[in-house]
Amino acid sequence: MDATPSTGLASEVPPDGAPAGRGRRPGPRLTALVVAAFLLPAAILGVAAWITWTAIRDEAERELTHAAEMLADYSHRVIDGHARIARRIAESLGDADEAAIRAAERELQDRIARFVADLPLVRGALVLGADGAVVLRSGAALAPPRLLAAMPSGAKSVLVSAAYVEDGAGLAIAIGSARPTGGGAVAIVLDVDRLARGLARSRGLPRESVALVRQDGQILARDPAFAAPLPPLGRERPVMQAFAAGVERSRQRGVRPADDVPVESAFHRIDGMPGLAAVVARPRDILVETWRRRLLPLVAVGLPAMVGLVALALLVRRKQTVLEDALAGLEQRVAERTVSLREGEERLRLAVEAGRIGTWETEIATRITMRSARAREIFGLDPEADATPLEDWGARIHPADRARVLDRFEQVAAGRLSAYAESYRFLRPDGTWRWLESTAAVVRRDAATGRPLRLAGTVQDMTERREAEDRRDLLTQEVNHRARNTLAIVQAILRLTLAPTPGEYARLVEGRVAALARAQSLLAAERWTGAPFLTLLTDEIAPFGSTDPGPDGRFRINGPEFRVRAEAVQPLGMVFHELATNAVKHGALSVREGRVGVTWRIDEAAGLLMIRWAEEGGPSPGFPKHRGVGSRVIEATVTGQLGGTVERRWPAEGLVCDIALPLARTRAGLA
Repeated sequence: MDATPSTGLASEVPPDGAPAGRGRRPGPRLTALVVAAFLLPAAILGVAAWITWTAIRDEAERELTHAAEMLADYSHRVIDGHARIARRIAESLGDADEAAIRAAERELQDRIARFVADLPLVRGALVLGADGAVVLRSGAALAPPRLLAAMPSGAKSVLVSAAYVEDGAGLAIAIGSARPTGGGAVAIVLDVDRLARGLARSRGLPRESVALVRQDGQILARDPAFAAPLPPLGRERPVMQAFAAGVERSRQRGVRPADDVPVESAFHRIDGMPGLAAVVARPRDILVETWRRRLLPLVAVGLPAMVGLVALALLVRRKQTVLEDALAGLEQRVAERTVSLREGEERLRLAVEAGRIGTWETEIATRITMRSARAREIFGLDPEADATPLEDWGARIHPADRARVLDRFEQVAAGRLSAYAESYRFLRPDGTWRWLESTAAVVRRDAATGRPLRLAGTVQDMTERREAEDRRDLLTQEVNHRARNTLAIVQAILRLTLAPTPGEYARLVEGRVAALARAQSLLAAERWTGAPFLTLLTDEIAPFGSTDPGPDGRFRINGPEFRVRAEAVQPLGMVFHELATNAVKHGALSVREGRVGVTWRIDEAAGLLMIRWAEEGGPSPGFPKHRGVGSRVIEATVTGQLGGTVERRWPAEGLVCDIALPLARTRAGLA
């Protein structure tokens, strides 16, 4: 017996005699439904993937730009500092010709050695003739190529050679200055491996690479380091194109010369040295991996939803085309439809849970709100209290946000707005304030009047994101505060420094400003959260001598590791610099056999950091007849800025300086 056609279905029997509805092609609306069910979620996922990738690239570009700025600043200080030393050596030679220099070789070697003594990056120094040949060496044995030929022609202030291999000593570069009279130049030879380790401090991630590049394509130094000079970069490289375009800074995409790994990079010319640039590169697979990690939750939610929608559309199409044959099994099909709906609800529930989103519904007539378990958790309510009066919620909104949020809610409830999305602060029953983001929309209306009857929405805890934004703003204010403090300290250095000659005055000011700059750079590298005490100490005393435990080490250091508060980094750095400067001028570091011991301990019971600076092996000390500027700086810094005490003694072995500082003002975290 033929089945009776349903309303809306064709009643004709196909030519082959099959029952109506069998084998009939689906209409265009059903086909469009299937296509839309597939394309819409796919388009949403595609847009989400694109937005996520754009955000990751923007974040990487900001981080790389910041790292390139730090790298350029460090490179400028290294090159300019050593170039100034080369100029001072050149000035000290006067107009002496090559014969006079060779005749006074021993004396000049000692003089040059004093200029470069204890500089951690320096291997030695050279005096070069007008033809580029070595006239005088000081320091380790050097066998360089003709350095003048390798330096940029026409440079008047700073000459920088390409990297070259010293005999048995690894890679080196030369930073020089032309002699004002007498012809030739003076070059300071730097160890490339040590310079590369300094460059690495500007690196944000372990797999990033940093490099110092010259305008002719020569790579002067790089981390990861290289064992032999690298060939010059070709003109097609983005770095060379940036040089050719004359830009000061740029963001680039290309491949790393060493291994052709695709990278995102930042280019930054060194201030005052347009022929040099700092480059920071991050492998693109790091960005891709970050993108995949962030996209995974979206795919985990979106893909099942897309599959479900497509399956539902296909099911509707199949049911529509075979409806006549399915009338007898209506009960079974209703059951199947119920299961499908339950599965859709379960997928929706999983999606909401994955996004840590709570849901709620409010009956406008009764002003009673029903909340999901996740919503009750966000609001801090009793897990069993699934229904509460709307007024309880409104009373716990922060007074500064209450009028705005309730006004928007009432406008939606009155039908003047279709939906709203608001952020506000909410007082949980446990007494904690949380930042919440809530949405609302009308989900049921009166059929006759169109008046809203029920509202539904979502709520999400945004406290962590808001706190992160507040920390970012606080960090910005902290940086501004540190900059103003630094300028004040520099002014104080200029005002308090005394010296018999302008040259001595300049040397003292340069040393103190350099100490301040080292502390500032360390703070910036640690993102202004403080600094490791050991790193702060070794950075400040490194220009004065080695901390190696061997016989050549000038310093012996020992003490527990801890982090110094950001406010105390610069003052402690100045104290260590002044103590080391005094030791070089008058104490143990003024003679070769002198040594300095620096020890520290933490007295938790007394709440103090105890630091001892003990010199031995220097000239026979005696009680000073007057206090110098360095002593006044130490006392003012310890007592005034750090709230501590300082005691100095001069036993037969040498100066002993004991400093006691409150842990609450020096140690990061709870003292």
